Amino acid sequence: MSQNLEKLKSLLAELFQLDHAELDFGIYRIMNARRNEIERFLKDELLPQVREVLSAYARESLSALEAELERAKEQAKALGFEDPAQAPKVKELQERYNAACDFIKAAESEVFSHLYNFFRRYYSEGDFISQRRYKEGVYAIPYEGEEVKLYWANHDQYYIKTSEYLRDYTFKLPSGMRVHFKLVKANTEKDNNRPPNGKERRFILSEKQPLAEENGELVIRFEYRPDPEKRKQADLNAAAADRILNQTTGFDDWRRALASPQPTEKNPNRTLLEKHLADYTARNTFDYFIHKDLGGFLRRELDFYIKNEVMHLDDIENETAPRVEQ
Repeated sequence: MSQNLEKLKSLLAELFQLDHAELDFGIYRIMNARRNEIERFLKDELLPQVREVLSAYARESLSALEAELERAKEQAKALGFEDPAQAPKVKELQERYNAACDFIKAAESEVFSHLYNFFRRYYSEGDFISQRRYKEGVYAIPYEGEEVKLYWANHDQYYIKTSEYLRDYTFKLPSGMRVHFKLVKANTEKDNNRPPNGKERRFILSEKQPLAEENGELVIRFEYRPDPEKRKQADLNAAAADRILNQTTGFDDWRRALASPQPTEKNPNRTLLEKHLADYTARNTFDYFIHKDLGGFLRRELDFYIKNEVMHLDDIENETAPRVEQ
């Protein structure tokens, strides 16, 4: 299978949050409800759809060229060419036919490469950012004849400051049991002000009853406040994981499940609990944007991308006839 296809599928899986199947709150519930449909498309439908379109192009394009090539050969014979293949018209059509054949063979991989480049260009760490590259080092902006046009990178997007709506975080264990990270105390700076040095807020495991079982869920309680010891969040996460897994009593089934390995290349000893602690604290410390009309935005940007990055309309008048046909 094409390496470009695998890269595209991996990127789309990231875009659709398919690596967060265990999360069970907010937007993740919506994504999980569509998970089977999305996975079926990526696994079973994407490649056949591209091949169907290319096959239709191949049948229409090659059959027409082949018929025209045969007519040119007959005309060359009628004009007295001993070898019709030497006739200028036949040479031109043969060149176009060969180019079309080569194009169809390479088109499948090229389509997936362009799709990957398109989504990677506009999608980064959960945000879609308009980065219209007109040419190297030069960006274009949508313009509709206004006398004055003001534009910014996050045009038509809502800025979401995560600390303004610190949410709870819920995930499912492989057994189906639910674990709930819950804030029992939180205070934030007003009006988007930055906290003074040394007073940055951190997620800290609650000293008083950090674990509780409520309605069949394990609730792990946190506070969001400055740390007197000024530790980094990663160190606080490690301390919380150690306390939950090694220093608490009771909750044995829960703690065994949370201690299951979730290794990474950098941290081969990482546990499931440590993974979710890192995701939870990162989620609530990164601000992000929500686009007002993502579908319309992507369709407009794709049209621009195809014309400038695939077809190169500015250069088409200098291309050869076979390249223009391709």
